[in-house]
Amino acid sequence: MFTEDIQIMLYVDDVQKAVAFWQALDFVIVEEQAVDGTRVVEIAAAKDAKAHFVLYDREFIESNSPEVATNSPSLMFFSQDIYRLYKKIGELDVPLGEMISLGDREVFNFADPDGNYFAVSSI
Repeated sequence: MFTEDIQIMLYVDDVQKAVAFWQALDFVIVEEQAVDGTRVVEIAAAKDAKAHFVLYDREFIESNSPEVATNSPSLMFFSQDIYRLYKKIGELDVPLGEMISLGDREVFNFADPDGNYFAVSSI
């Protein structure tokens, strides 16, 4: 059976740039290692978070697992202070969608430096 823990693998063009982007949003490095000469970094919203991103160099994945290298995840984050988070992401040089109301929730989307889009919903 599955556990509550999950790792989401993100394939990026520049691991260091991706790490810096997520750290600007208060993510922390959980683990860092070298795999066959490439840097792999596991990050999360907090050290004890149940979901973690594992950032892999896209070229490395294309050479080792080309069938998965172009797949992009569709992820929804949740925020208790969505307006502050929206402002913080707006200060970064990335695409940011408008904040919209969906019923009793506020929702917006943004992209990371590699063009992966993420959604955020208030809770």
